[in-house]
Amino acid sequence: MFDRDTGGARIELRALTKHYPGQPAPAVDNVDLDIPAGELVVFVGPSGCGKTTTMKMINRLVEPTSGEIRIGGQDVLSLHPDELRRHIGYAIQQVGLFPHLTIGQNIGLVPKLLGWSAARTADRVEELLTLVNLEPSAFHDRYPSQLSGGQQQRVGVARALAADPPVMLMDEPFGATDPITREHLQNEFVKLQKQLRKTIIFVTHDFEEAIKLGDRIAVLRERSHIAQYDTPANILANPADDYVAGFIGQDATLKRLALLRVADVQCERQPMSADMPRITADASLREALDVMLAHGTDRCGSPSGVLTYDALCEAVGTEPASGTAPARKEPVGAGPAAALKEAVRR
Repeated sequence: MFDRDTGGARIELRALTKHYPGQPAPAVDNVDLDIPAGELVVFVGPSGCGKTTTMKMINRLVEPTSGEIRIGGQDVLSLHPDELRRHIGYAIQQVGLFPHLTIGQNIGLVPKLLGWSAARTADRVEELLTLVNLEPSAFHDRYPSQLSGGQQQRVGVARALAADPPVMLMDEPFGATDPITREHLQNEFVKLQKQLRKTIIFVTHDFEEAIKLGDRIAVLRERSHIAQYDTPANILANPADDYVAGFIGQDATLKRLALLRVADVQCERQPMSADMPRITADASLREALDVMLAHGTDRCGSPSGVLTYDALCEAVGTEPASGTAPARKEPVGAGPAAALKEAVRR
C-alpha cells in the first residue's frame, strides 16, 4: 500500500488540526512534522497536550478536522479507514488482546483479515513469537489471561507487527508494567527496532523513556505545538527554551549516559579478576555506572575489556570530580538517579 524505504515509510504531517465541536480551542493545532522512514520518533509532553490525539489521526481512529497526512507519499485521507489500519501496526498500554482468542489467533488476526493463507499466517505467528522471546510451543495455544503483564505486552507488539507494516503507532505500550518489566521490555524493543527499522511513533510522558528509545523526540506543548524536534543528544545539549529544559531536569549529563553503549567506549585491555562485575556490550553507560555503584567499584568487565569510571566520564565530556568515583557498595534499590547524580556531576 505504501512506498517504503528499508522496513519503514516516511510520514508527513501538514497543518494537521483537530477541533472538537463545542470546544473553544483545537485539541491539536496546525501541526507540521516530517518523520523519516525507519526512525522511531517519540511524542513527549504533559497529559492533555494532544500527543495521543495527534498519533490517532495518523491511522484515523480520530478524524482530522483539517490538514494533510501522507505515509510513503500516499494521501491517508483518501483511503478507507479500515484498509488503512490493516497496514499500520498499533500497540497500546492496555494491550487490547481479545480474551476469547488464543495468543496465536490474536497475532494472526490482521493477516487473516488481509486474506493470507492459513500456512503463511501460521508461519508468521511462529516467527513473531520467537522474535519477541516467547516460545511458540509454550505460548501459541494459551489465552491472554494465562500470561503475565509483560508477556501480554510482548504479544501486543507481535500482533502490531503481524502484517509487516511499514508504520507502527505505540501509545505508552509499556506504561502499565512494573519498573523492572518495563526496563526489560524497553531493552528488548530497542534490539528489535535495530533489526526491523520500522517507522514508529511512540507516545510517552516519560522523558527518560523518550531518550532511551527515540531516534528523535518531539517535545509538545499544549495543542501539540512543537517546542523542539531533534535528536535526544541535541535536545539534551541545547534545549530550545525553559519549557524543554524543564523536561530534561537538572541532570542532563547523566541522561546522556543513556545514549551511549559500552561498545561505544574505549575499554582497557587488562586481566579481569573473577569477582569483577560484568556488563554486556550493548548495555548503556548509565547501566554500567549502576553496576559499579552496586558493587562498590570504579570498573567493570565487558566483552571488549575493562570499562573504568574515568572512561565513562570522558565519554560524556565530564571530568571525574574528586571523591565522586564509586568507592563503597550502595544498596541496589537506593535510587539510581540520586546515585548517578552523586557519582557524575559537572
